[in-house]
Amino acid sequence: MNVYDILHKKRWNKKLSFEEIDFMVKGFYYSKIPDYQMSAFLTSIAINSLTDEETFYLTKSIIETGQIMDYSEIQGIKLDKHSTGGVGDTVSLIAIPILATFNIKLPKLSGRALGHTGGTIDKLESIPNFNVNLTKEDMIKALNKVGAFIALPLDLASADKKIYALRDLTANVDSIPLIASSIMSKKIAANSDIIVLDVKYGNGAFMTNYQDAINLSKTMLKIGKYFNKVIGIIISDMNEMLNSYIGNYLEVISAISFLKGKYEQFPKLKYIVFSICSLALYLFENYENLKNNNDLQEININELLNKYESKIIDKINNLEALNKFKEIIENQQGKSDIINNEYKYFYPKITYDYYSKSQGYINYIDTYRLGLAAGVLGLARKTQEDIIDNNSGIIVYKRLGDYVKEGEKLMTLFAKDNKSLEEALVFIENSIDIKPNYSNSIKYIYNTFFI
Repeated sequence: MNVYDILHKKRWNKKLSFEEIDFMVKGFYYSKIPDYQMSAFLTSIAINSLTDEETFYLTKSIIETGQIMDYSEIQGIKLDKHSTGGVGDTVSLIAIPILATFNIKLPKLSGRALGHTGGTIDKLESIPNFNVNLTKEDMIKALNKVGAFIALPLDLASADKKIYALRDLTANVDSIPLIASSIMSKKIAANSDIIVLDVKYGNGAFMTNYQDAINLSKTMLKIGKYFNKVIGIIISDMNEMLNSYIGNYLEVISAISFLKGKYEQFPKLKYIVFSICSLALYLFENYENLKNNNDLQEININELLNKYESKIIDKINNLEALNKFKEIIENQQGKSDIINNEYKYFYPKITYDYYSKSQGYINYIDTYRLGLAAGVLGLARKTQEDIIDNNSGIIVYKRLGDYVKEGEKLMTLFAKDNKSLEEALVFIENSIDIKPNYSNSIKYIYNTFFI
């Protein structure tokens, strides 16, 4: 077996065996295959795609380059929730404590900010002393004691990081088999029984095309079934920010406010959180039947909301979910007095109110530019060593379809310094389109698939 023959075979779109794909993945990971040959391999995949079977092989090979989590000593069903990323995506901070009150075990391995999207780990680290670096033993203890943890992943699917960096450099990021294998290799290695995925679509997401989001979802579902996982996917809209609060500490503030029962202040976030929780509860309750189901099925998310929403609201209103979030914070050494006063550790250096320059209806929000603006204000890293300003961010007071008057406050910006504020305002200036009439249409959730 040699690299040249494999490259030639894939160039002409011939099917590869597991041994051939494994040879490329592990050869590159262990530095036996140079970047330029792996680049050619990835480019051939991006152009010609992969069959379902080849995608399984690629995922399996990546998984085998790292460890696999073992929760066998933990009683009960383990559930993992993941999002493909977006602006103001605060769902994990809210959904994890809610679901933990239903006696579901939630080992949540999360990452840092990527591009214009925020990272769950960065948000939690804005809570003073919160420890995201848990050992495997710490994770087991947390599941036994609290029922949940949120931490950085251990050495899972190790080749993915090296492959992703090369994809990024060679314009091979937007390939559905490569995206699906990247996401699912880490999810499978995390080794929960149930996986719930929130696939974002829109101008603020990595998947801007709705049909691509459908295709990605179906590919990930097939991978999940191949590895005997029960998996459910929601496709949700990111043509506007999910949360009106954008920023690490700001999103912690909004999560605590939400769990205190103020969820009506966050209408879109509420809809997505309740949808994710409803889907998770359905999969949890029907796990034994669904794990033997080979068919791709669709379900109307509103039917699930009708069944589970009142139960979710009860967990919030009786403060069970808020207290569970407090337990998670305390168990990971964070300062839990933030629960009583969510603004206690919020110390923005510069505050700036941004006002509308015209009147009319908000017809379009460039969520991607808002995400870039938040990064410039102090939330983005240019290198891994950069220190972010957790108190930076944006509060947006209006949403799609809202009417605004000239001179009305649209946003408040929190910046680390004046230079950052000036740079962010360049993005803000063209991020919202106001017209005399509202002609846009938006759906919060487009479809739900599950196996």
